[in-house]
Amino acid sequence: MITAGQSASTLMVTLGLKVTTDQHKQSPFKHSNLPSPETFWASHGIQLKAKKGWAMAKCTFHDDTHASLGINTESGGFFCHACGAKGGDVLAAHQLITGCDFVTSAKVLGAWEEN
Repeated sequence: MITAGQSASTLMVTLGLKVTTDQHKQSPFKHSNLPSPETFWASHGIQLKAKKGWAMAKCTFHDDTHASLGINTESGGFFCHACGAKGGDVLAAHQLITGCDFVTSAKVLGAWEEN
């Protein structure tokens, strides 16, 4: 009989379910290993000249004739006021530019550490 005081793992064993000990493994994604916004955007031909943490540049996501892409120089977040392209960091920018998925982009940018 199962009682209310049993732990989750005891309950799982009682029910014949496998209890794994690696449930709290560290993620192989390391956000701190992403390149800085300055380094990432420079590799795409954009030199960030910040004003209060934000820089404006010609958008790489559409045929832009003037600076409509706002880039946060600290987080790497970006938003284009013309085409609506947006993301929270350089990983999101890489995904949008290349069409790669999260894991592939993280690996390319050096932020995926497999054990």
